[in-house]
Amino acid sequence: MDQVTGQFRIRTRSGSTYWLDLDRHEMCRIPAADHPARVHSLRRDRSTVRLLRVVECSVGRSMQLLIDLAVPGVDATTRRSTPVTAIERITPVLDSDRGEA
Repeated sequence: MDQVTGQFRIRTRSGSTYWLDLDRHEMCRIPAADHPARVHSLRRDRSTVRLLRVVECSVGRSMQLLIDLAVPGVDATTRRSTPVTAIERITPVLDSDRGEA
């Protein structure tokens, strides 16, 4: 996703949903809410945090992100999800995103 722009909704096997804004370098995780046994809270859930890098994001594989949780003395944190089940583009694809003139 290095050359990709826009906003995406990522769904994972655990039922969590991630919102990634690659233009603003932000992410937000919403934990599964449909089944209490599946809810696993992580620091800064439901809050927008700085997205430093998308290391891996493919359907069927665990998503790996490098994020900044604004913790004093900690430069970055790695966030790893359960396997991705769906990737949905939220913003429309512009011709410039495809490399067309």
